[in-house]
Amino acid sequence: MEFWLYLHILLLVFWVGTDLGVFLAAKYSERSEFSMESRQVVLMLGMMLDRLPRSALVLIVPSGLMLTQASGLTELSPSSVLGIWVFAACWLALLWAGFLSESTRIQSLLAAINWWLNLILALVLLIVVVYSYVHQLLPSWILTKILLVALICVAGFLLDLLFGPAMGIFAHLADMPSDVALNHQYRQALRPVYWVVLLIYVLALGAAAVGVFKWPA
Repeated sequence: MEFWLYLHILLLVFWVGTDLGVFLAAKYSERSEFSMESRQVVLMLGMMLDRLPRSALVLIVPSGLMLTQASGLTELSPSSVLGIWVFAACWLALLWAGFLSESTRIQSLLAAINWWLNLILALVLLIVVVYSYVHQLLPSWILTKILLVALICVAGFLLDLLFGPAMGIFAHLADMPSDVALNHQYRQALRPVYWVVLLIYVLALGAAAVGVFKWPA
């Protein structure tokens, strides 16, 4: 059980910590006083850091499941547990295939699949919460934690949805880096992205607090 607890905490650290780096990279990419090359490098570094929180999201659910299994709160069959881990492993492989591919078409395709997988996972987790609540299968604090993770998945879906237009504007800035109106559009396009990122921070830290303090009991 100690290993799964350690892994679960480590995933949270990577999730929140590296997401902060992504947040700051996006903020610095707004700085029109920097050269376009510097802004592109900073944003590229942010996108590379973004791989870690995305990977952590995929693994946080199966690692949490192993904790509930070890503590006796859930009693899923070995085949069910294996199936969940296989799904997570396939999702993780898909993510990294997109990250490492040099083909723009493959990157876009795998990013779109990941986009929808976030919604599917959110829906599955919400079904688990409702079913478990109706049949009183799990303590309230675990249901609350699962609900918060489901909301994080939805927020991740929104994040990608909102980040796309900002990246389109940033691509145009490569040709006109000093264009005042275009820089303003880029900053405005990033505003809702920042709010969603902050929401993810709150939800992730909230889920961690629920797990530690076992609230509501």
